[in-house]
Amino acid sequence: MKKLLSLIGAFTLTASATSVLISCSNDKDDDKYGNIFINDDGDFKITTEDLLNWYNETYGRLGKDPQKFLVQFYNIFAVAIYEEANKDNNIFENINSTNNPYMNESGTEFAKSLKTQYGKESKATNTIYGRANTEMERARQEYLDNKKQGTKAWIKYLKGEFPWVTGDQTALENAWISNYILTDSTNSAYANLSKALGFGATESTWAKGYSTIEVNRTTISNLLSVFLTQNGNVLINSNTLNEKITIQATTEAQQVSIINLINALGGKNAFKSTNLEATNPVSTDTTFKIEFIENTNDTFFTNLTWGTFLSGISAIFANTTVSTDRTISQISSSNDNIFKYSDVSSIRLEKNSIYNGFYNYNGRPSRELNKTQIVSVAPILNSPKDNQKNNILSNSQKFLVDNYFESKKPVATSEIVLDFSKINSEATPDINKEISPAQFVNNGNTQTQLINYFEGFYKFYEAYISSSSANAETSASTGLTDFETFYRGSNKDNLWKLGQSQTDTGIINFLTAKNNEKLLTLDYDTSAGTYSNIAKYSVYDFLLSNPKEDKISEKNDWNADTTNLVGEWESFNGKMAAAKGTDAEKGMNLLFNLVNDLGRHAETEGKNSKDAETEAVKPYKVLNAEDGIIAFIDTDGLHFMKIDGYNLLKSTTPKVSTEQSKSIDKDKQQSMAYDLLSKTNKEYIPYLLNPKISAVSSNNLGNSTKNTNNNSDETTNPPVTPEPETGTNNDIARQNIINNMGTEFGNDYSKIINYSISNDYERFLVNNTVAKGFLSSDDDKTNLFYNFDILADAKAATSTTENFGLLSQWMWTYLDEILGTKGDYVSLFGKFFEIEGEDVDIQAVYELIRVIEFNQEALSAAPLRSFRNENDNWNQSVEDNYEKQYKDLKTPTARSFIPKNGLKVKNSSITQSEHWKTDLSKPIKNQRLTYIISDKWFNDEVIINVLNKHEGGIK
Repeated sequence: MKKLLSLIGAFTLTASATSVLISCSNDKDDDKYGNIFINDDGDFKITTEDLLNWYNETYGRLGKDPQKFLVQFYNIFAVAIYEEANKDNNIFENINSTNNPYMNESGTEFAKSLKTQYGKESKATNTIYGRANTEMERARQEYLDNKKQGTKAWIKYLKGEFPWVTGDQTALENAWISNYILTDSTNSAYANLSKALGFGATESTWAKGYSTIEVNRTTISNLLSVFLTQNGNVLINSNTLNEKITIQATTEAQQVSIINLINALGGKNAFKSTNLEATNPVSTDTTFKIEFIENTNDTFFTNLTWGTFLSGISAIFANTTVSTDRTISQISSSNDNIFKYSDVSSIRLEKNSIYNGFYNYNGRPSRELNKTQIVSVAPILNSPKDNQKNNILSNSQKFLVDNYFESKKPVATSEIVLDFSKINSEATPDINKEISPAQFVNNGNTQTQLINYFEGFYKFYEAYISSSSANAETSASTGLTDFETFYRGSNKDNLWKLGQSQTDTGIINFLTAKNNEKLLTLDYDTSAGTYSNIAKYSVYDFLLSNPKEDKISEKNDWNADTTNLVGEWESFNGKMAAAKGTDAEKGMNLLFNLVNDLGRHAETEGKNSKDAETEAVKPYKVLNAEDGIIAFIDTDGLHFMKIDGYNLLKSTTPKVSTEQSKSIDKDKQQSMAYDLLSKTNKEYIPYLLNPKISAVSSNNLGNSTKNTNNNSDETTNPPVTPEPETGTNNDIARQNIINNMGTEFGNDYSKIINYSISNDYERFLVNNTVAKGFLSSDDDKTNLFYNFDILADAKAATSTTENFGLLSQWMWTYLDEILGTKGDYVSLFGKFFEIEGEDVDIQAVYELIRVIEFNQEALSAAPLRSFRNENDNWNQSVEDNYEKQYKDLKTPTARSFIPKNGLKVKNSSITQSEHWKTDLSKPIKNQRLTYIISDKWFNDEVIINVLNKHEGGIK
């Protein structure tokens, strides 16, 4: 029996139709297909025969653009999904979400959710059908409000638009609704599924988070009131004070009211008496830790006595010898009521040694705090799982981001530039013509200025770039490298490792920091501005190789021909004579050698070995393989570019989950961590969301031992060198506060927030987008470490014009993933449309599927294809430029500084890389097409004739 599907497409049906989400042009050839997809009672109808005829007559192999066909087909497919969900015993009900990393809920709940959104039966105003019905009524009212038109004019208009509809006014209005659903850009099936499963028009939102409460005077007062109501009959005397709470508080409501109050006032450790054992006896860290009670079976709670608990909610009770024999209700209603908010806030943390060194969510030390200020948010027992958390990915959103991450291979970067314009504001260096040391010298400077410049450069390079520097890393425990502290974190715009002189008047005046907002991707358009060709291909070549640090040349005998200081050498050399044997001379040699090494110059005689030739081709140098810092020369100067999060990219093969790792406990942790971050002092959020850098096979990474509170930090690696005396690393002081905030997640939330993302680098990119969401105001933005937004980029890839972007086919691949068809597109197609039967032309079905597969694979390969083509074009332009400049320049010296070499990046190195591996990375998929069509079907118009529509259907 044929599958009859009521389908909403998003293709154009009438001349009056508006553009769709993935917009299509509206031409006369589209108009005549309304009678295929809207039947004579105004509803949607499609059979496989209709679909094949529509494809053949509009987009057949000898017809129009197949990309436009895909745009429209996927909108039809989106409605097929809604229609399937609207059925009883639909195909989604059997999906097991337990081991499916991309299902947000069970298959049954998934179908129920889609059915509600569709609203075909309910016509609720917030559904697809409901919104279309509202628009129809508005259009109808315009006719009714015009006395010269009225109902007759309205019906006449409808008959003109839908002449094949033979029914009454209701049928015509139903046709209007169907047409609106088919064509409206905001109400198409594709648009609505994008909102429900992808990003749609809204930000990323995880709607399944657990609820928490914000701790303040009002909530604590309310919790006290609930506690007193539930436990009013509890008798308090000298005997019951030493009894366990659960002896009198026997109901769940009583116990939950006590636990909620404990959690709001700092958790179980804030209610420990001196004779109670530590919750974690293995730990040797004495700093106070916030640990919440999650259920009534918690060992701490079941052993808690009334005396300990009441002492933790009332300063008067804790400091007074109790000689009463009254119920809690009697105590609270008396003149000497000791269970008020003021009694809780009177408990000062400085009077209890367990809080020594503790800082709260605002970074305030324990000596300034009372019991109500320990935590900013607290969990609520038995809370519903319906609290929205922005920028926490749902599983279906993770599918989109995983797809984007694997296909486009994004990289975050930042850089410090030795800036041409700051070296000499009057010069206009042209690196197409010349790359030479002369471009990095302002010979108009005085002797003192030149010496200070080269000395500052040497000190900067040794302290912030070189991995072999004696002035070793000190910022690892903060999640930053020392290099980054110049432009992010609390040391920003301060060369603290060099002291105040270099910060005020030294090399800093020649440096420009760039905290790049855009992510570099395989298909990044280098004409857009952030990344040039040399930057793009240098970064990917570095990441796709097994990088080792390059040795910089050690030449120290310079002249006019080796520096291109033609006509200026005598003057310059005279000024630098006083620098003999100093750091300034070292800096000059370092800079000149680095520039010539990066010049991409033609090989000189005597440098014709294979190794030398290979090195000459590289337009960049690896200066710090541990931190991911490379150097290259671009139009604005000498770039020292860092791969942000490089320690995560260079780690071993990312762990890709074989089954869904989600659990109730992890969801609760993620919910709590998110809410804690939302109420944490904004300047600490980037530190909490970024993983700490550990020393891997390197002896130059260390953690400062400096601690402003005389409390030891938790570190896995002992410091190698002391913190430099030239300045203060403010990030260390800030990190010490974070280390002593005492949250159950420690000082690193990076593995908790968006924990379902298996690739550490991908999670790094997403979580710093989370940070951007928290720090959205102009003032807060100054605290951000990174400015990119991978979620906005992924969202942009899901809805495009007819060019049909990378992820616009996400619906097809998502259904392939969750239905387990594993790339077998015939099987996937067959779940929604007939693929065989008396009236179905199998050959035509397979040709249609082939078009879907071919174009989809072309889209998936587009980023790599773009990368390869643009790489070839750039290399050719470098060669062409060399030939042109060689003809224009006449002297051997001038010609020797022309850049000649580009950089060819191999496709194989990209496809074989595991840096961007996700849960989508699986073994080779099943063969998709098992039915082979004879070549004759593609050599002439036979296929068109076979597919032609006949009165009785497909023949």
